[in-house]
Amino acid sequence: WIRWRNSIPGMEFKQSGYLWLITREEDLVAFKKLEIMLNSLGIPAKLIDRDKVKELVRFIELNDVVAAMYDPMAGKSLPYRNALMLRRELLKRGVRIFEHSPVRGLRVGGGRVTSIDVEGVGEVYLGKLVVASGYWSREILAKVGIEIPVVAEPHHLLITEKLRYFLEPLVIHLESSSYLVQTESGGVIMGTDYDVPEGDLSLHLGFARKVVLIIVKYFPQLEDVNILRIWTGYYVRTPDRHPIVGYVPGFENVVVAMGFSGHGYMMAPVIGREVANLVIYGRPSMKEVELMDLGRFEEGRLLKEELVFG
Repeated sequence: WIRWRNSIPGMEFKQSGYLWLITREEDLVAFKKLEIMLNSLGIPAKLIDRDKVKELVRFIELNDVVAAMYDPMAGKSLPYRNALMLRRELLKRGVRIFEHSPVRGLRVGGGRVTSIDVEGVGEVYLGKLVVASGYWSREILAKVGIEIPVVAEPHHLLITEKLRYFLEPLVIHLESSSYLVQTESGGVIMGTDYDVPEGDLSLHLGFARKVVLIIVKYFPQLEDVNILRIWTGYYVRTPDRHPIVGYVPGFENVVVAMGFSGHGYMMAPVIGREVANLVIYGRPSMKEVELMDLGRFEEGRLLKEELVFG
């Protein structure tokens, strides 16, 4: 993210940190092990006491918080702005972007996808095909008989009216899987787990009641703040909550990158690099990406995800 911010005009990324609030002793034990693992990878995350939490977030009411983990390398940015800045940079470099142009069909021959039929464009012949269309990647690959084991898991968010800037890190309440983050313009975004049927993007006001009751326990100053809007979207979730990145079995020229289970935007720069490595060199540069292939589900090589929230 830092490299993108420094090399693409207008890109935004602020390293303001992540703060996990720990309220249960059993979670504290698990996070002590997590701290060791993260530090071994060069990530300076550390467990901190209540006094240090108050130094980082001055207006928090700690209540039942026993400790917290703080990762200063994590950060925040505006996805809409960055998508536009990236689009502008790609156009400047000669990349052609076709919007509102769904793929109607794929032509197959000799273990390859030889061309795609794009609405409004026609038949496009290709050397390599990268399928990175979120949940709709499933529909595209189904046209050539490939089944992708993902579900569209709905999640809610809300944003408040603009407030004076008071919250630097993204704060996660681990026990309830809730979180809040303040944007640079002042609005506070809140999210939490709220069960709704798969694929249901309708608004459930029970989500707002649930997340507000949790958040105001630690930030009582937000109790009377106005909510501007609530919206929903999908986590494209795989069975093990890890992404699918790699060549599609049976097709020597098709790469898939999808199923990020809520982490897609965060992982975008490194996944983009690894997809480029797959296309150009035929393999990723990171051994971890080799474990993310589509074949792992059929072979029972599921991965384990430790940190899931919201």
